[in-house]
Amino acid sequence: MLKKYLALGKVSWGLMTEYRAQILIWMLASLLMIIMMIVWLGISAQGAVNGFSSGDFISYFMIGWLVRTITAVWASWELDYQVRQGTLSSLLLRPIHPIHNEIAANLSEKILRLFIVLPIMAAVLLLTPATALRLDGLSILAFLVALAGAWLLVFLSDYLVGMLSFWTSQTSAFIHMLYGLRLVLSGIIAPLAMFPDSVQAALRWSPFPYMLNFPTNILTKGLAPGDLMFGFAAQFFWIGILLVVMRLVWRRAMRSYSAVGA
Repeated sequence: MLKKYLALGKVSWGLMTEYRAQILIWMLASLLMIIMMIVWLGISAQGAVNGFSSGDFISYFMIGWLVRTITAVWASWELDYQVRQGTLSSLLLRPIHPIHNEIAANLSEKILRLFIVLPIMAAVLLLTPATALRLDGLSILAFLVALAGAWLLVFLSDYLVGMLSFWTSQTSAFIHMLYGLRLVLSGIIAPLAMFPDSVQAALRWSPFPYMLNFPTNILTKGLAPGDLMFGFAAQFFWIGILLVVMRLVWRRAMRSYSAVGA
């Protein structure tokens, strides 16, 4: 399987380097976190907000920008296009599930993104004395595990929404709806600590906080052992649910699929 991913990754890397300008355009969407950081810095200029100082907001949105960069996905758009144009048919003839093409492409694209994001993030954090991160070995390890879980959650949920293209030609509406929910409920436009306690308690049982807010807080605010274990358990639970649902939906989709544009 590793050899297959390396082969798919080489092909995807070639396509990514050929369309570098497109990658830069896609990255403009991630600048929303930078804009929101500036907004919250203005709000916190007169004092801390819900326990967040100006330095805390900078730390949160910089690490959050890194998390969002790594968890950025577009598999739903690709699947929708493949179904509508009929190009999925040729992929189904290969001895490997089409989802692996999207995974390889997604991971390859991250290399280009990180070349741009990492230097900027590091410079901002180093040049801002008010920022503070938890960079001990255990926190970094927990962050990396949570980051992998966040990517899986975002990718699987996005691909699952993309599967709606087997039954509707209006998949884009559902894709935008999921994206809007992620913006608000995962911590992109604001740390979830800014939400009322009742909302935070309800979100704790949804998958959204574990797509960005959870891994970000590991390096910024730090989490108690109980909260850390609950966060990992929630990630694994929702990943398992999404995998089961995707498998069931895919089987049903294959029984009724007919290439539209072939």
